[in-house]
Amino acid sequence: MHLCAPANATLEDLDDFLRDIWLECCGHLSVFTIEGTIYSISPMREYEERGMKIRLGDILGPGMKFYHEYDFGTTTDLTLRVVSELEGEAKSKSMQLLARNDPPPIACESCGKIATQVCTECIWSGGGWLCDECAREHECGEEMFLPVVNSPRVGMCGYAG
Repeated sequence: MHLCAPANATLEDLDDFLRDIWLECCGHLSVFTIEGTIYSISPMREYEERGMKIRLGDILGPGMKFYHEYDFGTTTDLTLRVVSELEGEAKSKSMQLLARNDPPPIACESCGKIATQVCTECIWSGGGWLCDECAREHECGEEMFLPVVNSPRVGMCGYAG
């Protein structure tokens, strides 16, 4: 995914954007790690964490890599990179999605058609990807299914896209 963010947007804004488009399922905690410093919505001073109300332009620059973790049970780890910096006045005060990948085709483990469901029990053993037809026959039952969506959270917790 590629996005454009104004320099005056905060880490909290970026966290909200990532949650809205790719991650949010149950209101889990998340953190950014930037050059060894952890930024959290609920910073714990005893762990030297900082808050997310810091402006992106004050801590990020071109070429920098930084990290985002969402949900500390079924954690989704993202590696983020600042590709470039644009000079001039921002046309928008909000983040904008510039490009996104096409969802990878995942084959049904039973028949080879495109999977539309994933079993949240079987995914832990590397399986559970099923088309609608094969899902009807699956031994775990429909209450275990989540939809296959274009997100790194597919099949995790309660994420349904």
